[in-house]
Amino acid sequence: MSGADNTSYTVRVVAATTTLTQNDYILSVEVPTANVTVNLPAVATVPPGREYIIKRDATATFTVTLDGSGSETINGATTRAVGAAATAGACTIVSDGGEWHVTTSY
Repeated sequence: MSGADNTSYTVRVVAATTTLTQNDYILSVEVPTANVTVNLPAVATVPPGREYIIKRDATATFTVTLDGSGSETINGATTRAVGAAATAGACTIVSDGGEWHVTTSY
């Protein structure tokens, strides 16, 4: 959970490169005009079990890429694509305290 009351999910909509924050839970990339990079926070700054959902809408004809902080990895790689161009897609990631893991992806 995140959000001001810690009982609801926060949803943030972006169309350009951004960095996830402690207040984010669901990040929706909608109608970007260029490739979008979603920078992940340093894994040491979030508690183990912290989850983020990153989604893209079908109008996103540009790439949406998750990028670990520095050399931190997502399932062993420093970056991870979210979906494919011109299709809806999503990726759920979770911290184990040392790296990020993808728990669902389409």
